[in-house]
Amino acid sequence: MTNRDTFRAHLEAAYTDLFATDPEYAYVASRTTPAALAERMTASLEKGTANKDGEGIRRACRAVGIRHTYRAITAYLRA
Repeated sequence: MTNRDTFRAHLEAAYTDLFATDPEYAYVASRTTPAALAERMTASLEKGTANKDGEGIRRACRAVGIRHTYRAITAYLRA
């Protein structure tokens, strides 16, 4: 499993929890699945076009043990 796959899996788990428990995610939960959102966000992070400030990305960073910065996330995904 690559770093990208690991990060995406943790991000999907975070979104699954957030969709079920956080009212701020209700709108996006009605439009997509945790898996689809995790894939889109991971791809956007790789390109440098995503906003990293959401709780799901914070949780994924903690889960894989990296700092919550664009530089750290990009380096991790490309390693």
